[in-house]
Amino acid sequence: MNRIDKNIGKQALEFILNAKNIIIIPHNNPDGDAVGSALALKLLFNMIGKNSEVIAPSDFPESLKWMPEANNVILYNRNKNKAVKAIKLADLIFYVDFNAINRIEKMAKEFTDIKANTILIDHHPDAKKFTDILISDTNSSSTSELIFEFIESIGKIDIIDKDIANCILTGIFTDTGILNYNSSNPQTFNIVSKLLDIGAEKNRIIDSVYNNFSSNRMKFMGYCLNNKMKVFPEFGAAYISITKEELTQFEYQPGDIEGFVNLPLSIKGIVFTGIFVEKSGFTKVSFRSEGNYPANSIAKRHYNGGGHLNAAGGKYFGTLDESIAKFEEIIAENKCLLKK
Repeated sequence: MNRIDKNIGKQALEFILNAKNIIIIPHNNPDGDAVGSALALKLLFNMIGKNSEVIAPSDFPESLKWMPEANNVILYNRNKNKAVKAIKLADLIFYVDFNAINRIEKMAKEFTDIKANTILIDHHPDAKKFTDILISDTNSSSTSELIFEFIESIGKIDIIDKDIANCILTGIFTDTGILNYNSSNPQTFNIVSKLLDIGAEKNRIIDSVYNNFSSNRMKFMGYCLNNKMKVFPEFGAAYISITKEELTQFEYQPGDIEGFVNLPLSIKGIVFTGIFVEKSGFTKVSFRSEGNYPANSIAKRHYNGGGHLNAAGGKYFGTLDESIAKFEEIIAENKCLLKK
C-alpha cells in the first residue's frame, strides 16, 4: 500500500516533466540513507531524459562511493562555485532525508529567494514545511523507503532498474542496520522484496558498506571499546567519547565511526547509549536506545538536536567533558526510564 497521496504524486510528476534542471540535496555529512535516496532519484531522472545533479553540503563515506553516480556528486564545501551555479540554474529542487533547511548548514544560504519548485522527502519527526510539496512519514524505516513509494506514486515504478534498486536498498539497510531496528512495519519488508525481485544485490551492498573498512577503522573501534567506553549498569546506559587528537591518531575518514554508538547496546541491560565526538567549538552527539526510551527527547532538550525515538543526535556547544557531564546527569535523573 502506497502512503503517498495520489494528488501529491500527480503534482510532483508535473513538476518533474516541466523541469529542465533538477538538483537533489541531502543533509550535511550524508549517510547511506541520504546518499542512497539522492542517487536513486538522479538515476531515475537520467532514465527519463532530465538533467540533474546531486549537491551535498559535505563529503560522505568511501563505503558509499561504489554506487552509480556517486563520484559525480558535487560537494559544496570543496567546489562551491560549481554548486552555486547548479543551484541557480535549477527549476526543481528535491531535498532528501532532513526535516529543516538548517540541516544543510552553510549551504542553506544559497536557497534564499529561490524561484524553483521544491519537494521535500523525509522520514524524521517534526518536518518543517519549507517546500511546495512535503512528503513525510515517520513510520517509514528510511527516506529511501519513501523514495520507492514516491517513484511508484509518479507512475515510474516500471523503470526502476538494478542500479536504482541498489541505491534504495542501501538506504534502507544503512538506516535499519540491515533490518535490525526501525523496521517493524511489514511495508518495509514488502518493499525490500520488490527491490530484490528487480535485481538489488543484497550481498554486494552488505560487502561494500559493512565489510570494506580500513585497518585503522578497525583498530579505532577496538581502542574505543577498550579505552573510551564507560558503562553505567545501574542506569542501563553507556557512552563512548572521542577527542580531536584521537581522530587524528587513527587517521579518521568520513564514516569511520559510523555504528560505534550502537556497540554498547549489545551489553546485557544497556538500553541507552551515546557517542561524543570533539569538534572545533562544539561536541557532536549521537544517541541510540531500545524500547520506548525517547532518545530524540534527550537530544532535543539538551543537545540542540532531535531525531527518531531510538536514534537521535545533536550538538553540544561546550567542551567534550561538559557534554559528557551533562549526559551523566541525565541518565542519573532518568534511572527509572533507563533500566529494563
